[in-house]
Amino acid sequence: MKRACLHTKTNTYENCRASSIRPLKNNYLRMKKLMLIIALSTFAVATNAQKSEKESKKQVNVPETVKKSFAAAFPKVVKVKWSIEKPGEYEAEFIDGKIESSALYDAKGKWLATETEIAQAQLPQAVKTSLAKEFAGFKINEVEQVESQAGISYEMEAKKGKTEYELVFDANGKLLKKETETEKVD
Repeated sequence: MKRACLHTKTNTYENCRASSIRPLKNNYLRMKKLMLIIALSTFAVATNAQKSEKESKKQVNVPETVKKSFAAAFPKVVKVKWSIEKPGEYEAEFIDGKIESSALYDAKGKWLATETEIAQAQLPQAVKTSLAKEFAGFKINEVEQVESQAGISYEMEAKKGKTEYELVFDANGKLLKKETETEKVD
């Protein structure tokens, strides 16, 4: 079978020898192999990501007493994501209205605490004053009001450069906890 090739000097089509086509075929085959490797690699990464996502969304076996206690305390909440905070403690993450919250219960359904996301501006003045004095220059994130049987406290993250703390204040601005944050791998 005769093949026509474009002659670069004369811009005309002429008969080509098979040896002049072979390098083009080899490049074409290399490109096909490379594309196949890229496609398979992409597929493998995507499949692994889906497995990790499915594993993280495993169903938590929440006792009925815990579910009933939660439903009694938050009757309007429909969508709840349950997780185990630590052995024997169950955390319900939910949105109440437009506010992200979580409630913590023990295995018998006893309420332990409720965390509600708030804006930094909603902190009591005493907490704002303590932050300004002790953590000047720190960026404050993830501010939450924590209600428990011990009372109301305020949790937040403070970050400045590579330094990051988890802070807990009482309503009077007293620092209850200052813990160095480390990278958490989920």
